[in-house]
Amino acid sequence: MTAPQHRAQLADRVQRLEAAAFRLGVDLGDIKTAVEQLPTTIRQEILEYTEPVFGEIMAGNASLATKEDLDQLKDLVDTRFAQMDTRFAQMDAKLDRLLAALPQPPSS
Repeated sequence: MTAPQHRAQLADRVQRLEAAAFRLGVDLGDIKTAVEQLPTTIRQEILEYTEPVFGEIMAGNASLATKEDLDQLKDLVDTRFAQMDTRFAQMDAKLDRLLAALPQPPSS
């Protein structure tokens, strides 16, 4: 490769790298701005979610769940899952009986 071609290739590579660095700099600026705004955004999201709930509590229309409430809910969910497991087992047994009652295709 001759020196002028080599310089032209290097100049082209430098120009592409500078363009990429500029784009990356803009992207990094956007990322930095987003990261700096993240705590404010999270705080705002939390307020938007909790404000109506606390408003209802303060108005006397609702209350926070107690540990006993959560334990009772867990017991209800456990009971419901146990009932569903029993029901699925019954359905499996019925399907097995139905499949056993179906005529079997002749084997070749």
